[in-house]
Amino acid sequence: MALKRQIARLAKILVDSEGISFDQAQAKLEGLTLEVVVGKDAVSPAAHAAALTAVSVGRRSFVGGVKVVGEIDQPLNSALPLSADTLGGAAAEIGASQFAGLASRTIHIGDDGSAQSISAWWNGWQAGTRFGAERSGTGDNPLSGIAAGGLAVGAAFEAARGRDVDHKFRLNLWAADASDHTAPSFAEVFLPGALWMIGMGNLGQAYLWALASLPYADPKSVSLVLQDHDRITEENWATSVLVREETYGVLKTKVSEQWAEAKGFDVRRVDRRLGAGDRLDDNDPRVALSGVDKISARKLMAGTGFDCIVDAGLGRTANDFDRYRVSVFDRARTIDGHFAAVGDEKEATSLPTDEAYRRLEEEIGRCGAAEIFGGSVAVPYVSAVASAVAVSRLIAVASGCECPASEVGRISASTRKVSPIARIQARGMRHAGRPSIILRRSSGACSS
Repeated sequence: MALKRQIARLAKILVDSEGISFDQAQAKLEGLTLEVVVGKDAVSPAAHAAALTAVSVGRRSFVGGVKVVGEIDQPLNSALPLSADTLGGAAAEIGASQFAGLASRTIHIGDDGSAQSISAWWNGWQAGTRFGAERSGTGDNPLSGIAAGGLAVGAAFEAARGRDVDHKFRLNLWAADASDHTAPSFAEVFLPGALWMIGMGNLGQAYLWALASLPYADPKSVSLVLQDHDRITEENWATSVLVREETYGVLKTKVSEQWAEAKGFDVRRVDRRLGAGDRLDDNDPRVALSGVDKISARKLMAGTGFDCIVDAGLGRTANDFDRYRVSVFDRARTIDGHFAAVGDEKEATSLPTDEAYRRLEEEIGRCGAAEIFGGSVAVPYVSAVASAVAVSRLIAVASGCECPASEVGRISASTRKVSPIARIQARGMRHAGRPSIILRRSSGACSS
């Protein structure tokens, strides 16, 4: 069986963790299917964000197909730049399909879950999963829906792999303490208005998905600079939510620009790497949203002139691919100081002696096998969760609120390591007003 490059990085997870061949891994992935059941109460922006995120990231893990059933003829309640009028139409637009037979796994969006299924739930800034029904609360925050959808797909994928993981997962996007009542309501925060986005691959596209889900009153008031030098390859299909087959060979910035402009954002592209001598002009965004792979690229950001940098990192191997880190840096807590003692890993110069890689070398040649062996593994449901956390941090900074300066978590474990709450100094942070929803009073609102 010829290895499909679209799912090579996904197959690598199974090869490296289960000791099977690439042929076996590919066959297993192509046999995985997912059913997303939309409940009658799943009508809020968070509910629709959860369902659409589950489809978008799920079809890249459950390669056999993802179908959406239930209350899918309802009007679409999402700010994502999709042309469909109904939830079912939007799901089809981003890749939902039909398949024969029973699904490998089922997840429920809403309150109709059974004791044997995985349910996604949300409540304000909180999101989570569990087996059986879990009643959701306030659903005006699409970021909690994105996190819930990503977590549900992650739980389903781990279950499909036969892994014993914690499926009762609770995540607070605002702070570490799930019982924290100091968070403002979503209606009372300020949304970020100007960002320099560096790295438009796996994480960068997840950031754009999250930003586009936000109900901006005037998206044209949002200024984005998108920077990357890479073109999309077949391997990016399984890792990045904006990649389609027709985009192979296209600059990542161009594909990202098309999505951002469809939302209505004001967009500029920088189609090259960040350089050591780069400096911001007076009108450039002073806040960076980083989705780069290399430590060396992160260190360069320190001298560019950003007042604030929100940076995320992901695991790279079959043992830690579901790990994420989100950090916030300012002039007092610098990104180059944080990574001062850390360097980039050296690329592999030889193939392992495993039978799987020996056979792969025979099939596609030594260079191709070495490229796959040396490449990181990634799944977009982890990026979806990390992006929800990162954009929540941006909202906190734009709203004048304190937030954790660093957070490390894993999708397969509910434990998180979160730094103390801090007030980030970002004098150049511009906001684009409050969410375009009905405002409600709350004692937790922060200063602007």
